[in-house]
Amino acid sequence: MDKRISTLIFIYVIYLIIALSMLFFVPAQKVLTGLFFSFTGILLFFTFFSLWLLHRKD
Repeated sequence: MDKRISTLIFIYVIYLIIALSMLFFVPAQKVLTGLFFSFTGILLFFTFFSLWLLHRKD
């Protein structure tokens, strides 16, 4: 099997496991939602902070 196809199948299986756990288990919903939004916030902060550092004039 092609490496790209097996990678896509792996990503789909991970997505399916996450989706089913969020569908059937309320604690999983809370934990995964918190992780998603906290990582997104941290990523946005570091992105804008690094852009600010790059565009800052000394």
